[in-house]
Amino acid sequence: MRKALLCLALATALLGFAQEKSPEQRELEQRKAALTQEIAQISVWVKEQQRLRGSVVDRIRILDRKQSALENLIALSAREVQYLQRQIDQSSADIVALNKELERLKEDYAKVIKSAYQKKLEQNKLLFLLSASSFNEARRRMNYLLQYAEYRTVQAKRISAKQLELQAKEKALQAQLAEQQEKIAENQLQRDELTKDRKSQEQLVAETRKQERKYRAELADREKERNRIDKEIEKLIREAIARANRAKAKANAKSKEAATDAFVLTPEAKLIAENFEANKGRHLWPVEKGIKSIGYGTYADKLYPSLKHFNNGVSISTSSGAKARSIFKGEVMSIMINRQGIKGVYVRHGDYISMYYNLAEVYVSEGQLVDPKQELGLIHTDRVNQQTTLKFYLYKNTTRLNPELWVYQL
Repeated sequence: MRKALLCLALATALLGFAQEKSPEQRELEQRKAALTQEIAQISVWVKEQQRLRGSVVDRIRILDRKQSALENLIALSAREVQYLQRQIDQSSADIVALNKELERLKEDYAKVIKSAYQKKLEQNKLLFLLSASSFNEARRRMNYLLQYAEYRTVQAKRISAKQLELQAKEKALQAQLAEQQEKIAENQLQRDELTKDRKSQEQLVAETRKQERKYRAELADREKERNRIDKEIEKLIREAIARANRAKAKANAKSKEAATDAFVLTPEAKLIAENFEANKGRHLWPVEKGIKSIGYGTYADKLYPSLKHFNNGVSISTSSGAKARSIFKGEVMSIMINRQGIKGVYVRHGDYISMYYNLAEVYVSEGQLVDPKQELGLIHTDRVNQQTTLKFYLYKNTTRLNPELWVYQL
């Protein structure tokens, strides 16, 4: 009974070890899960755009984002297959080694049994003891018989344990092979979906090129509106800097004209700015869940690559009802409202400013202190294309910064 329990415990431990996933495999699975969720969300947006016959620019942009996510997912799936192949190779090598070890144990055991048979120990142990020429020799023979019996028991247990270990390895290998085949099939499905999406985009591009004038007019209107918003944002920043500097000068009984291009920092504000800078590359996302739909800087048009666009911030697509949240502790510096009633919140962090634009509602007020992750407002959902997009900007005084370098994995 004790032997059976020992073997069962060993088998359970070996199977548990075989099924345990490495940190690399867990990381790959987590990244795949995030990408799969992102692709599912984008697929919903694609269908919604098709149903509403939304803007061509938006439809192409969403399809492009989905293709990029699918390409990343395919690359991760390929890495999983490679990782599993390394595991399979290692398991195969372990099985070969275990088989050799098992054969060696069996051979050793057979030799002992054969030797005992030749000495007729099994047939007449008592005669073996009584035929001793002295008491001391009889005692030595007794010890020999005890050691022989113990060796047989230990060797039998070793053989049994090796057999269990070998069975566990073979079972793990079969599981790895099955998982690898599953990943290969999954990878092929992802490639098929990517091919289908590329064909859809090619058809959309071909249709749009037939209406080039309308497409260019739509782009021009968007560019004009974006430039107007950018100028308004920078104007408000200069006004806020001048207002803050005037208040500080007044408190210090200084009458000189306030600068409009840089904050005059108090020791506390300087400390906040230093902490903000120290967290570069690790700042929170300005939404709880979302995907980057347009990055910072210059990018080529999908239909006419010679046509360039510039984005002063980062556009983040999210789900309807999502809230904008502060990426760091700070003070609400200003709130803007455009002619259409769309709102933006400026949060000051020393001499850094994070700006959250395209809000339908604002939950904070000027001068209010905010904490990281604190909700600032409800992100606006476009009635026509049903997209919910946060425009996120980052400045140091009046100098534009690339948010992708400051926010974690943006």
